[in-house]
Amino acid sequence: MKRIAVFCVTFKSDQELEHYRASLLKAAEKAGDEIKLDIFVSHNTETDNPGYFGGVKRVMKAVDVEAYDYSIISNVDLTVEEDFLTRLAAYDCDEETGWIAPQIWSGKEGRDRNPKILKRYSLRRLKILRAFFQMPPIWALYHKVAYRKKRLEKHPAGPIYGGHGSFIILTKKYFKRCGKIDYPMFLFCEEIWLAEQCLKSGLRVMYVPDLKVSDAEHASTGRMHLGNYCHLNYEAIQYIISHYY
Repeated sequence: MKRIAVFCVTFKSDQELEHYRASLLKAAEKAGDEIKLDIFVSHNTETDNPGYFGGVKRVMKAVDVEAYDYSIISNVDLTVEEDFLTRLAAYDCDEETGWIAPQIWSGKEGRDRNPKILKRYSLRRLKILRAFFQMPPIWALYHKVAYRKKRLEKHPAGPIYGGHGSFIILTKKYFKRCGKIDYPMFLFCEEIWLAEQCLKSGLRVMYVPDLKVSDAEHASTGRMHLGNYCHLNYEAIQYIISHYY
């Protein structure tokens, strides 16, 4: 039997949370005795909002994460396939895998949002992205063009640099080598931070499209003002550059 924990963060997304929880419980019922599922929720509010990984850190603090075979970190505007937990329990996970990136299907974009990052970004590319975030209208244009191109990309299962941050599966080995989540930024670049944690600890990140999740499109960040969105991204990239490059 595989023990699986879900650490999810909600912000003004109670309806999405209930839909997500229902899909997880349905998947757990289908998996039967193959898994034991525990769900932990950080209810972020206007007056108490530590951000995405800040919310994960808060609820993870009181949990023995090394007792779980897999720990899922996620948003709540998602739905897992009915056989998702059955497939995860049966997945032949390599001992040196720290992070599993599933298929995250976006109906709005018409594509799998994984793999998010195939290879480690160069310092030059990060500096260019940082510059874009200083000019929100330019970023919006770049984002539209870049995502149109990504719709055409197809990738096989296998090792990658980093997965998409909306649904992250971390192994027991990740926590043994890297410890609990302790990323200090409010939002964004979580994928790069996790990828760097895996890289320095000698752990692989694996793209596994047979594990399927559906994305209902940014329940919280999708409502964020463009200026604030760009500012938070700029700060997150600056943190990554200063700590890992």
